[in-house]
Amino acid sequence: MKLRSLVGALAIVALSASGLVFAAPVTAPVVAAEASQFDPGNIISDAQFFDGAAMGPNEVQNFLMSQVPVCRSSYACLTTYRQNTPTMPASSGRCDTYQGRSNETAADIIARVGAACGISQKVMLVLLEKEQSLVTSATSSQGRFTSATGMGCPDTAACDPSVAGFFYQVYFAARQFKIYSTSPNSFNHVAGRVNNVRFHPNADCGSSAVYIANQATAGLYNYTPYQPNAAALANMYGTGDGCSAYGNRNFWRIFTDWFGSPTAGSALLRTLANPQVYLISGNRKYPVNSASFLRIYAPLGAVDYVQQSVLDRYSTAQPANRIFRDEGGRLFFTDAGMKLPFATCGDVIDYGGKCDPSGFVQLTSAQAAAFATGPTIGPVLGTRSGGRYYITLNTKREISDERAQVEASIPAGMNVLTDDAVSDMSLGAPITRDSIFVNQRGGGNYFFISAGQKMNILGRSDALVGPAAITASSLSYESIQRLPTSSTPFTGIVRGVGISVSSVLSPSGRYDLVNGAVGSSTPTTPVTTDMLSAYPYRGSISPGSFVTTATGGVVYAVTPTAVRAVPDWATLLTVAPSGSPTILTVTSGFVEGSPSAPPILQSGALVNSPSTPNVYLVNGLNEKIVLDSFDTAAEAGIRGSAVVGDGQLAAYKETAGVLGYRLTCGSKSYISAGGSIHELTGALPAAYGGSSLALDPLLCQRLTVGSPATQFIHTNEGAIYLVSNGQKRHILNYDTYLSLGGAVGFQHVSDGFSATLPTGPDI
Repeated sequence: MKLRSLVGALAIVALSASGLVFAAPVTAPVVAAEASQFDPGNIISDAQFFDGAAMGPNEVQNFLMSQVPVCRSSYACLTTYRQNTPTMPASSGRCDTYQGRSNETAADIIARVGAACGISQKVMLVLLEKEQSLVTSATSSQGRFTSATGMGCPDTAACDPSVAGFFYQVYFAARQFKIYSTSPNSFNHVAGRVNNVRFHPNADCGSSAVYIANQATAGLYNYTPYQPNAAALANMYGTGDGCSAYGNRNFWRIFTDWFGSPTAGSALLRTLANPQVYLISGNRKYPVNSASFLRIYAPLGAVDYVQQSVLDRYSTAQPANRIFRDEGGRLFFTDAGMKLPFATCGDVIDYGGKCDPSGFVQLTSAQAAAFATGPTIGPVLGTRSGGRYYITLNTKREISDERAQVEASIPAGMNVLTDDAVSDMSLGAPITRDSIFVNQRGGGNYFFISAGQKMNILGRSDALVGPAAITASSLSYESIQRLPTSSTPFTGIVRGVGISVSSVLSPSGRYDLVNGAVGSSTPTTPVTTDMLSAYPYRGSISPGSFVTTATGGVVYAVTPTAVRAVPDWATLLTVAPSGSPTILTVTSGFVEGSPSAPPILQSGALVNSPSTPNVYLVNGLNEKIVLDSFDTAAEAGIRGSAVVGDGQLAAYKETAGVLGYRLTCGSKSYISAGGSIHELTGALPAAYGGSSLALDPLLCQRLTVGSPATQFIHTNEGAIYLVSNGQKRHILNYDTYLSLGGAVGFQHVSDGFSATLPTGPDI
């Protein structure tokens, strides 16, 4: 489609052979547009140009009536014009559906097309005026309505009949400006770069480089591709010279005369030469000194570019902040396009403002109305990333959770805004409470809070939080750094207030430490009872219990003094009650924080180390028994020996006495004979006499229990003896043996065993 490329005049008086339209002199308004304020790179702001809600039908009609109170045309004026309008389908990114109506007024058409296509009704009125003087003409002809906006009317050919007529002229002109906007690189003049813009259709008149600051200005140049030269600007309300073109000059001038500055659609202004942005309100300009503040005041429009002389009209005030005052005297905190009213002047001061003009931005009522009204702002401000802050004297103190807020006597509730809302405030020490886990937000690492200090958590910190998520909260890295660090790490071993038993926290709950497990040297953290109760009770850990961690894969034996690794499954079976181990899962912090010792040895193993000549029998988890003869071990069924490290052997306490043939397991007495142990029942313990060495139950369970002992023993030389009163008496013949009760049998013993019994008289 060919577009009108020549310049429209305010009042058309003639068409020359070149197609130029000359501007007839007009009477300047009382407040005239000043040529010095015309910026060829920023004729009108995007905010003004693309405001499809600038005027409604009644406002358009009233404006038209103010220009032509009485129509004298034999055809029509815009105030009286009506036509049936067609339905125009929606065009993605350009215009919404326009629903046709019968007998629509020009005002309705202008208002509804502007709304459908997102083009300001003010722009359409100025376009109609600068092309055909339709707004101010009381004697318009039909021809002016036929080509009302110059749409489809090229310089060198007749107008396109497919877009002729008032409705089509208005609709397709508005739509064309949206086409420029949605396909900017398809046309000659492009926003955001320097463009070569001609002064006149005659190439000899020249051109100049123009940085086009926005899409609206680029669209005007694509619609009418000329800028005014110095002569046209020197006679703003008249004609210039033979190289003058007036279309875009007249657009700017008419808009300024009717509606004020075309670039004042935004209150945010800057020059091309200086990146400093100012917020314009009344007769003041407030420097906007950060990107966050620029986002704050985005509801006032996009940043527009103006000449320095425009900014020089305004006095410079203090830099813009987040607090503004409307013309009704109300003070607001603003963020995310909202304004939140303050209840008191003290609140204003807490949020970094003042209640005098030096502490807030004064906005007009219209500017203040651009912000949505939110709830009254209180002392607690939440952010969308999860932070919660107590605001006082322009300082933010992060609150760990709602309960900490209550315990600190801070009023309940909070407003939730963007993170920018607190980004410019100083950061103070956080407000926390005891006995909670605090996550470094976004980092995954946890700390435990106790007595106002943060404790580093030994092991995998997140594993502790599982069942007690109710006690977990988060703080930013910066807030966590402002907490003092405890010199004691958090091991997961805790004790509730007023509770004597310590507990081990685990991913599934808690285990009480009983019977002196791991001793008293393990760091224990006092916690509140409600924090402790958040972990379900799962049982107890005592000496002899076995634990593992969620990720380590190593099994540990708990002893009265330490937590010791079990090197392999075979060893575990020797130290597990009944040879069937129960393994509890705890956090690695418990293992790392408890006293450690070398790995355990198999209970019942015979061992020695490089630095000691003694051989020892490992007795359970904690003791070792000196072996002065391998025969005592062999008679009990214990054979073989191994060399272990000095430290590993030293971790076991040496018992008093040596391993003999008399043993005690629990309440029962035994003798060792023939590779097994035999219980001494009734009066037999006294009969055999001598001392009996008590063995650990873990060792006892490894020994083979043979038939119960009798009072008869059989030695290697073939003799049978009666054991009585701690002596052995040789039985000389078989009949005597039977008469003494020999039918019950005897135990065959070694020579070493036999030697421990003194020999009495023969029988």
